[in-house]
Amino acid sequence: MGYLAAAGAYLIIGLVVSFILMVVGLFIGHIIVFDSIALGIISGVCCNHFLTLHPALCVLIGAAVFALLLFLQKTRFGFWVIGVLLSAAWAVIFGLLAFIISNADQLWFYVVCGLAFIVMLLLHIKARDKA
Repeated sequence: MGYLAAAGAYLIIGLVVSFILMVVGLFIGHIIVFDSIALGIISGVCCNHFLTLHPALCVLIGAAVFALLLFLQKTRFGFWVIGVLLSAAWAVIFGLLAFIISNADQLWFYVVCGLAFIVMLLLHIKARDKA
């Protein structure tokens, strides 16, 4: 009986790890689409929460933001503006995570922010060249 429980636990752990690696792979390979989806969802949720609009309108607003960001990132000017801003946003998120993990060490915040900005900008450029 213990063998079945252990085999089931291995199966569940394998599925969870596979799912996490799939999401990370999608994030790295298609960051432009990932950013657009994330900002579309965030804008729909914010419209519902702050503006108290009907949920159907919030879904339409989220879809419009997704489509607009995806379209703008296909243009040269829009790509650089949105790509740099989103790279900076991801850098701040990773920097804050490092700040929290390092017990409020500001040097870790700045180092991780700088490195994350470079990596995220390169990922945006790679995703644009691939598209």
